[in-house]
Amino acid sequence: MMLTVTTGVVALLASALVASTVPDASTSAIPPMIVTVTTSTDIPSRLVAAVLAEADAVWCPYGVSFVWRRTQKNARSSSPVDFSPYVPVTLRVTIGEERGASRDRLLPLGWIIFDDVTVPEQEIYLSHANALAMMDNAAGVVGIVDHMPTIQRETLLGRAMGRALAHEIGHYLLASKAHTERGLMKAVLTAVELFGPDSRALRIEPAQRRAVAARLRGEPLVASR
Repeated sequence: MMLTVTTGVVALLASALVASTVPDASTSAIPPMIVTVTTSTDIPSRLVAAVLAEADAVWCPYGVSFVWRRTQKNARSSSPVDFSPYVPVTLRVTIGEERGASRDRLLPLGWIIFDDVTVPEQEIYLSHANALAMMDNAAGVVGIVDHMPTIQRETLLGRAMGRALAHEIGHYLLASKAHTERGLMKAVLTAVELFGPDSRALRIEPAQRRAVAARLRGEPLVASR
C-alpha cells in the first residue's frame, strides 16, 4: 500500500494569491459526495463544524458539494457504509489524535492510503494532534497560541484541518497520489496557506476539475499518475 500525506511547514512570507475561480460548464450539475465523519469524543463539535465548513469552502467554487454524516467514535451510525473497493460518492473520514508517519521531518495533517497507484481506499484520517503541534510551531504566522482565546484557536485549526481534508479528498476523487507544483494538490502546504484567512491560492486546475466532475457523475475517468 502507498501512503500520501498532507504536510505543512512554517513560512513567514505569504504566497501570491490568484483570483477566485468560477466553475466552468464541465462542473455543472455535479451530484453531492456523501462523507461519513467519525470523531474522537474529546474533539469539540464546533471545531469539527469548522473543519467541514472549510473543506466545503475550498471545493464549492468548482461545483463540488458534500453531505456530511457526523458520528462519534464507538457510536452506531444510522447510515449504511459502502465497503466496496471504490465508490466515488461515498467516503469515510476519521478525525482523531493519531500522529501517522512523518516524512522529511514534516508532520502529516492528513493521509489517505492507496492500494496501488490509482486505487484509493475510502478512508481519510485527519490528525488533530499534529494540527495542534503545527500551530504551535507557526508562531511567526499565527501568533502565540497560549495567548489566544479558544474561538481563535479553533478557527485556525479549522482552517488548517479543513484544507488538509480538501487536499486528501482531491487525491480520492482524482484517484491519484500525484502532487502538483502549485494549488491545492501541492505536496507541501505552507503555514500561510494552511492557517491564513485567504484560501484562493488553493485552486484546482481545469483538467483536475473535469476529472473530479466526471468521477462524481460516474463517468469513465483516465486517472493521472
